[in-house]
Amino acid sequence: MSVAGQLLLRAMAWLLIGLFLLPVVLGLGGTLLPALGLAPTLAPGNGFAQILSDPRFVPALICSLSTGLISTFLVLGMTLLTLVCVHGTRWWTWLGAAMPPILAVPHAAIAIGLIFLLSPSGALVRLVSPELTGWLRPPTDWVVPDAGGWTLIIGLVIKETPFLLLAAAAQLPALNVDASLRIGRTLGYAPARCWSRLILPRLYPRIRLTLIIILAFNLTVVDMAVLLGPGNPPTLAVLLMSLVNDPGSRAAASAGAVLLAMLVVICFLGMWMLECLMAFIAKRRRQSGVRGHGITLFRRLGMSAMVLILLTSLSSLALLLVWSFTRRWRFPDAWPSQWTLTNWSSRADVLLQPAWTTLTIAVTTLLLALLSAIAWLELERRSLVPRLDGIWFVPLLIPQVSLLFGWQAVTLWAGIDGQWWTVVFTHWLYTLPYVILILAVPWRELAPEWGYAAQALGAGYWRVLWCIRLPMLRRPLCQASAVAIAVSVAQYLPTLLMGAGRHPTLATELVTSFGGVDRRMIAALAVLQSLLPLLAFVFALIYPRWRQLRVARQKNPSSNRAPVR
Repeated sequence: MSVAGQLLLRAMAWLLIGLFLLPVVLGLGGTLLPALGLAPTLAPGNGFAQILSDPRFVPALICSLSTGLISTFLVLGMTLLTLVCVHGTRWWTWLGAAMPPILAVPHAAIAIGLIFLLSPSGALVRLVSPELTGWLRPPTDWVVPDAGGWTLIIGLVIKETPFLLLAAAAQLPALNVDASLRIGRTLGYAPARCWSRLILPRLYPRIRLTLIIILAFNLTVVDMAVLLGPGNPPTLAVLLMSLVNDPGSRAAASAGAVLLAMLVVICFLGMWMLECLMAFIAKRRRQSGVRGHGITLFRRLGMSAMVLILLTSLSSLALLLVWSFTRRWRFPDAWPSQWTLTNWSSRADVLLQPAWTTLTIAVTTLLLALLSAIAWLELERRSLVPRLDGIWFVPLLIPQVSLLFGWQAVTLWAGIDGQWWTVVFTHWLYTLPYVILILAVPWRELAPEWGYAAQALGAGYWRVLWCIRLPMLRRPLCQASAVAIAVSVAQYLPTLLMGAGRHPTLATELVTSFGGVDRRMIAALAVLQSLLPLLAFVFALIYPRWRQLRVARQKNPSSNRAPVR
């Protein structure tokens, strides 16, 4: 390639980086200026003084801190416990197959299903009523969501534990777990000691970034907090969303978003200090030489915890499907007495319009993310750009309210708010990191000799890319596509703020409709929102195998012929 061509490719690569970081820089600036009273479109005033004087701020801050930290520690604990207790057993393969469908379901759909399961008129109460409880009406002793935020914590643990578990499972082959366990057992250590002293210290640095992303999400989530979180006080992110819609409180909302970002940074620092403390304690314990005993109790706890998560998730999804076809379901009946299809047919126009908008935005976002990731990784392979893995995860580490409040203000100032492509661009911002994360390792590990052999036979660069590299990476490309669809479908806050209500999707309609009393409509929306990413994951699972079988049959056509008798 000529020098001019290389310079052009480098310029395009840095343009991609600029487009990716542009909303981050402008968004943070657009949030900070109103907080300091420097926004020209707002009345002068100190947003920090306004938000700190709000009596709801401190309770909301405590609520966000408690739910976010507790859920993150539970996610980490259950993930490590599952690895120690289930890995190497017959349940491990089954568990790996059951996790991706749960990951595919959006957060809002899981939250709605959890409410249908745990509410006073939910499925659990119906199963034991009135035989065991004597209740002929829904009890009034508890409310879901509860005031303590435990329903939100349960929802976050159910949704995020499979994410961290799959991230950890993907790193195990590089750690040579079986060999480490054999060496530890040879030295007389119990299996739990082998994990805690030989494997987990090497595994944790590999999943640290994933855990940090989970912590940032749990502290600042909006859609699940609206559905499952307490109402008085709400979480800080929900409180800021109520303030940003009031022009007189815009500066206070921006200041609160800055404080929320500072809270996340403080939690990151606290997490690092806790890591140092645990590393010091682990080092002292390793030097003690204690071998330990069996882990029968812990094994049962780990397996029970994951079975409980799986059953709760699958039950929540099943309840969404049941409610979407229910006509009559009186309490305390354990099963609907009448079924109907009118929940879908009579609301087809209400359901299809947001479904079509969701699908078009998701597919467009997917194509843009795939093209961007392939272009960057290919330029990186040709040594035209450096490896910048950390940059791609910046939007995932910043609270969405802290970033999108300012980005929305910038789009309003530029006159591009509410545009369809603005929504797509913001979805691309949150989808591209996951696509690069999935494609980076297989793209870098693909042997270049295949391309060299094709070029020696006269194939050009584009033909090698299209006919050699991309087909050989078909499986990770399909996996990245499924994840991109799932991430885009689940985006609530970017669609709500960037779309200005002009492009309703299934995510925004689901959260908006939650305040109504029609469970059938809510269930139908949740089923549709879950169906799109589930179909994408099914396609990602089936298509590579189908292509492999098709190629094998083309190479050996005699295998398809009927035997001669």
